[in-house]
Amino acid sequence: MRSAMWRRVDIQVSVFTAVIVALLSYSIFMVQYKITYRDMLRSLNDQAEHIYTYIGERFEPDTFKHISTREDVLKENYTRMHDRFQRVREITGVMYLYTAKMDENGEFVYVIDCLDPGAEDFRYPGDPIEREIYPDMERAMQGEKVMPEEIKKTDWGKIFITYMPIYEGDEVIGVIGIEFRADHQYRTYQNLRRALPVFILLFSLIACLVSRFLFRRISNPFYRDMSNMDYLTQLKNRNAYQLDMNNLEAKKMESGIGFILIDLNSLKHINDTLGHDVGDRYITCISKAYLNMHTGEGVMYRIGGDEFVVMMPKATQAGIEDFVARLKKEFDKLAFRPEFTFSWGSAIFDEEADDNLFSTCRRADKNMYMKKQKYYEDKKT
Repeated sequence: MRSAMWRRVDIQVSVFTAVIVALLSYSIFMVQYKITYRDMLRSLNDQAEHIYTYIGERFEPDTFKHISTREDVLKENYTRMHDRFQRVREITGVMYLYTAKMDENGEFVYVIDCLDPGAEDFRYPGDPIEREIYPDMERAMQGEKVMPEEIKKTDWGKIFITYMPIYEGDEVIGVIGIEFRADHQYRTYQNLRRALPVFILLFSLIACLVSRFLFRRISNPFYRDMSNMDYLTQLKNRNAYQLDMNNLEAKKMESGIGFILIDLNSLKHINDTLGHDVGDRYITCISKAYLNMHTGEGVMYRIGGDEFVVMMPKATQAGIEDFVARLKKEFDKLAFRPEFTFSWGSAIFDEEADDNLFSTCRRADKNMYMKKQKYYEDKKT
């Protein structure tokens, strides 16, 4: 049962469409995500460069030599540089702005912290730098400008950290750290990542449902489907018939469906004696008769050389007989030879007698065969 469902074309089309939409949604999201993320980093890098340039022009390298302990906060050069850092922080809105150096033990320590000395997280000269940022500090001490590549999670929040080397001549004597608060950006991008599977699932589900609806709408037996036409008769062909039958069963629409099986009498004899051109005209008599009726009561298919089937929704026996009578009337107008006739049989879906619509069609075919046999028997007498 499950394998049969997956063989259905509408299911295959809807799943394929959903997969394509999922891949496209993911690709578009990731491209947009990276573009905006890099643009944000570029903006922060530019801001950090401006701060670095501004401070570099006003920095006093002697502070790295003469400021090493807590007591040094009272020195004039410390106070002067601290005030400058505070003004820069207030103007730019950075979270932290500080300088650091390597002490005689090879450990990184703070030199100047721009925070107010009364702040809880203020660092005095000589206080150790947090170990988690050592790798970036070491890169800066090698002369590299360490620009943020991602949001860093630290004990003091989500931040972008930039480290720049401070030179005295050609020698790197310390590092300036610039930290940007990034809690808002971090939450935004985390929420985007969490929302991605939901959006992909939603878009894929919508695409699946829409594609399945459109596919069934196009192949619905009560609408003309030009992609499944029989060239000679301009009727739906056997492939369309099979597809429409499967779709009706999939949608549990068997109730009330009726079938009229039609078979042209003596088509082989006509082809053999009068030629296939006349035989083709014989075939088109039945299709033109149906088309001339301009009816929406049923859909006619050509399912074989001389075999036709009419599928009727909400069928009744009286309705079928009336349909055939009107079809025969139109057919007789077009038949240019007396031997042009047809036999027919019908059946309406009965859930007690039929396993499926194909069973109903076989009953109609059996009824048609009985009438055809009677036609040939009457012809002999």
